[in-house]
Amino acid sequence: VYGSYRGYEVGVVAQSTIPEEWLPSIDVAFRIGDGIFTAFFVFDVGLRIALLGRRFFKVCMNYIDLLVTAASVVELVASQMTMNPMLFRLLRIGKLARALRMVTMSSVLSSLQLLIKCLSASADMLVWTFCLLTFIQCVAGMVVSTLCSEFLKDTGQSIELREEVYRYYGTFTRTFLTMFEILFANWSPPCRVLVENVSEWFSVFFLLYRCVVNAVFVQQTMKTASSDEELAFKQKEKDIAANSAFVCQSLRLKVTSSAVEFSKLVTSPKLKFWMSQLELEYHDLLSLFEFLDNGDEQITLQEFIEGASRLRGQAKALDVWRLETKLEVLFEVQNAFKNSLYSHIKSNAKSVLCKLRRLEKFWFQPVTLAENEETENEVYAHFFLEPVQGNLSGRTRPTRPPPLTLTGSSGTEPQI
Repeated sequence: VYGSYRGYEVGVVAQSTIPEEWLPSIDVAFRIGDGIFTAFFVFDVGLRIALLGRRFFKVCMNYIDLLVTAASVVELVASQMTMNPMLFRLLRIGKLARALRMVTMSSVLSSLQLLIKCLSASADMLVWTFCLLTFIQCVAGMVVSTLCSEFLKDTGQSIELREEVYRYYGTFTRTFLTMFEILFANWSPPCRVLVENVSEWFSVFFLLYRCVVNAVFVQQTMKTASSDEELAFKQKEKDIAANSAFVCQSLRLKVTSSAVEFSKLVTSPKLKFWMSQLELEYHDLLSLFEFLDNGDEQITLQEFIEGASRLRGQAKALDVWRLETKLEVLFEVQNAFKNSLYSHIKSNAKSVLCKLRRLEKFWFQPVTLAENEETENEVYAHFFLEPVQGNLSGRTRPTRPPPLTLTGSSGTEPQI
């Protein structure tokens, strides 16, 4: 509305689309609208602060709402005073920041949300690239400005030529803008001004400046950033840490969590989704708890983070090889224990047989043993003695008990 009328005042358009007598009424309508929306903003922010309390200040978007509301109140107050409220009217643009809340909350604008996430993810790279390019442009601008200073001081040159060179390279800000224009916009006019009027050697400078900075620096930097393994590794670690921190915060693992508490906490659908992002999709929650537990039947925050990093993803060849190696060691230990146990049993059997042999000489007929004791299959052992009645001359021999057979061969464990 005001732009159309300003064009009519300047003389750009022959007739204004808005009659001049409507302007006071339109101005009043805008002021009433500003007052109504400001009241809504104040009520909204005040109600959320009253209900949420300190939690209101833990969300970044709430600070934007608070600043927009404060700017609206200041603008409304300034419009009633004699001071020029033009500066506060510029703060109206900040009200558009409230639209970001709708973008993040709406499920329809998924493509726009993806675009905003991509921009936020590339913010670090954009800032550092801008800083480095600014440094290069400042250095190049100071070099060109120094080389052109003698030409601008030369009174023998045409005043028109010096003015033309001054428009591009007269001050630092003009030179900096020209360097930016050469790199990203139409580089021919600034280059031709120096090549045609000052020296042809400036063509070498512009070729090096454009080729080195544009082709080598910008493109190679982007290519290196996309293929840098270390950067990708750090980004992956950052994502894992962020997801683990979110899961741990959702699990509320402040100190420890038992199996019962853990099974109750992981029933949240949103938490299951974030655990799937950590590649911890387990249908048996008890098994997941056992994998993460170190034996004390409690899971701490540090145990969950370390366990998530170990259990995520598929088994690697190194993990399989380590498992096979441990199984081989376990079999060797089992065989050694088995042989040791067999030797121990055999030695004990020999000692028992020796004692029985001495008893046999006194009470019974000698026990017949195999010549090869290591391959013996039958041994008579007596473990029960009947009470002796009478004196030595009248002692009776008890009946021989049935033989106890030890079956087995060399290298195998005898079975009693």
